[in-house]
Amino acid sequence: MTTSMAGVTGTAPSNRPLNGQTLLLVEDDGLVAMELDELIRDMGGEVVGPFGRLNRALDAIRQKSITGAVLDIRLDSETTFPIIDLLLERACPILLVTGGAAESFPEKYRHLPRLRKPFGEAEFQQRAVGIFSSG
Repeated sequence: MTTSMAGVTGTAPSNRPLNGQTLLLVEDDGLVAMELDELIRDMGGEVVGPFGRLNRALDAIRQKSITGAVLDIRLDSETTFPIIDLLLERACPILLVTGGAAESFPEKYRHLPRLRKPFGEAEFQQRAVGIFSSG
């Protein structure tokens, strides 16, 4: 991410467009995970995670009511494709955050919205509102 975390705080509903959303966060880079967690919370969303491993994230999906997900595709030697498949079956919206080009992952996932790392706070906020906001 290229900017600081200041900006989306406040209690007005327009400043918390992700109110009522419970988003799974899967990111193996600790700093990026921490920044995304803070951004989602500042926008009013609840975060499940962050998780840096596939199995822990899959367990969370089985135990929690998830309304959407922010996912890195590659987690060391693993990918989040099994998570994507499960969430697509449930019709949950997904935002991919990845350093890889769309051509580097299977065709069936290329239609999913994504942000290419590095990205800025405002860019994430705009995409997240468009994907996850219920109002």
